[in-house]
Amino acid sequence: MTFTRKEKFDKFQRDVVAQLAETNRLLEKVCALLVSDQLLQECVSPSGDARTATECAEIVNESFCAGMCLSEELNSHAQSFSYQKSEFFIDGDEEEDEDEVLDDEEEEDDDEDEGGSTSNFSMAF
Repeated sequence: MTFTRKEKFDKFQRDVVAQLAETNRLLEKVCALLVSDQLLQECVSPSGDARTATECAEIVNESFCAGMCLSEELNSHAQSFSYQKSEFFIDGDEEEDEDEVLDDEEEEDDDEDEGGSTSNFSMAF
């Protein structure tokens, strides 16, 4: 049984979506277990006194908000790094620079094959 390219790609897409759905389902279980664990830990204060459900909910909410703040700060630093990296590589993508260097080397090889002795010096930034 042979499949066309489109049928293979459609099957691949369905498989990827199914795998992502399964991964999301498992991640939801992990998140639920982590929250449950935190709630169990926060039910008792460090002094050994039982806390009310409201107090536990406030503690979990505060830790969630702190986690979101840390996530936003990480995203901000990642964007800043990307900007700094783009400023450092003024000419664009590194791959383009590598391609230019390879093209220059090929031209030098062609010149040598033809018997030419001219040297081509180039620098890529």
